[in-house]
Amino acid sequence: MASKTIDTRGELINEFNQSMKPVSLWADAWKRLRKNRMALFGLWIVAIYAFLAIAAPVLPLYDYTSQDLFQANLAPSFRPSGEVAITKAEARLTEIQALISEGRDDLAPELDKAKVEYDLLKADIATNPNHKKVYILGTDYLGRDMLSRTIYGGRISMLVGLVGTITAVLLGIIIGAISGYAGGRLDNFLMRFVDIMYGLPYMLIVIIMMSVFRTEGSSSIFILFIAIALVSWLTIARVVRGQIISLKNSEFVEAARSMGASSGRIIFRHLLPNTLGVIIVFSSLSLPGFIMSESFLSFLGLGVSAPDASWGTLVSEGVQGMELFPWRLLVPAAIMTLFLFAMNFLGDGLRDALDPQSKNRT
Repeated sequence: MASKTIDTRGELINEFNQSMKPVSLWADAWKRLRKNRMALFGLWIVAIYAFLAIAAPVLPLYDYTSQDLFQANLAPSFRPSGEVAITKAEARLTEIQALISEGRDDLAPELDKAKVEYDLLKADIATNPNHKKVYILGTDYLGRDMLSRTIYGGRISMLVGLVGTITAVLLGIIIGAISGYAGGRLDNFLMRFVDIMYGLPYMLIVIIMMSVFRTEGSSSIFILFIAIALVSWLTIARVVRGQIISLKNSEFVEAARSMGASSGRIIFRHLLPNTLGVIIVFSSLSLPGFIMSESFLSFLGLGVSAPDASWGTLVSEGVQGMELFPWRLLVPAAIMTLFLFAMNFLGDGLRDALDPQSKNRT
């Protein structure tokens, strides 16, 4: 084994008299993370999503609540919406006329209705500047821009995931740390409470809370935060408890205790910083789960209320017209799926980078 000494300047040198710069845990973890291509890919995707979510109010996006029935269900295109709407109306007229020529005389009233709508559309295009807009991801059933609604929906979905994760982690850290350090009856009482909460159907509790306390507007999002985070701290509490139990009899804890440090100082200044890697990994892997829970609730109609939207509500609306207008489902579903994959890649990369045992395997 190579010997290491400290010279007169306080620098660490090896047996060859070469200066050795100390590497911190975080610098070493970042070095290993950069070697993981999938984790870096996930990091870049998450960073792009975060930038779009934060900068959405200043980006040149159309109003995500603006409705125009003349532009409803337009397919994705780089052409002005008026041209796309005219092409769609003309295709409908041609289709009805072809069916009538094949003997479907019962469609004559439908043809008259289509002609009236076509004339109204042409008149509206001549006077309405909205028909010069370009909807690169199409529009929904009320003529709202899918690009704008997907970005603003992502803001809410990611906010739910972030707030839910932070709340769950804070509760889990406090309860797990106190339980693991105190031990005895308090530890037994807290862990039996956790066991009881584990036995309850998590999603059923959330659905009941959203059904009972649901209100319109921003308060419904607040209830959603509480409902998701209320029973999601159990796993992190057990993880932190196990880490605290394994560390509380270490030499540095005994040294702090012998110097008169209080229990609170030992927990929050000495023990928890040594479990930070585990907490970060758990948080990165939990955030996609919270987004999926919010999406599931919104899909059932118990999540975000109109006119706000989330990825879950957009997917729910897209399912209703997926056969005729598939982009309404594919756009939010693909964007949400990409973000969830990126978060999982990043979480796996962080787990490997912050695991001291992986240093010799990379």
